[in-house]
Amino acid sequence: MQIFRPYVDWRKSAAVLDDRRLGKQRAEAKLVLKTILHKLGVLKDGKTGWTRHPIVLMYYNEGRPYVRDLVGYFHAVVEEWMRRGFRNEVSLADLLPLLKSVEGARGTPVTHVHEVEYRRVLILKEPCHYLAKFSEEEVREVVETEPVPIPGVNTWVFSEMRTYQEFITSLKYGHIRCSGIFPRR
Repeated sequence: MQIFRPYVDWRKSAAVLDDRRLGKQRAEAKLVLKTILHKLGVLKDGKTGWTRHPIVLMYYNEGRPYVRDLVGYFHAVVEEWMRRGFRNEVSLADLLPLLKSVEGARGTPVTHVHEVEYRRVLILKEPCHYLAKFSEEEVREVVETEPVPIPGVNTWVFSEMRTYQEFITSLKYGHIRCSGIFPRR
């Protein structure tokens, strides 16, 4: 399960994602919302998976979930998906009545540190796509800073540190490998 927010701004995040990740974000955001509803006891369909996943916990916010933020992101992803000419069959219609009953927190759990770490992960997954999408300043920030561990976002980088450092060193010298370093386990 993964939500990709290289920007706090929903539309800007959706616009930068490659087609594969953008398409998956619709289902992922809905799954996080459903899981939050399970954790709150609002949705009772006997399914309880993913309740301890770090991304769910991040948006759950100790019982004051960032529902508006996640719903807004979902809609931005769907709009971008359709703008690119794809057909959308993922909807929140079944969840909206339940979501309206949730008193969530305003704002977003996404901070600038999250933005940088999401950019880092995306560059590592699809270097050629994201190096062309992110600004020179955004790429420099990724290259010149050490990763900050965020559960559910980038902790796999720390188990691949040697490979990560080799990748970043190559990038610093202008050598771009289009194959990502995301672990293929």
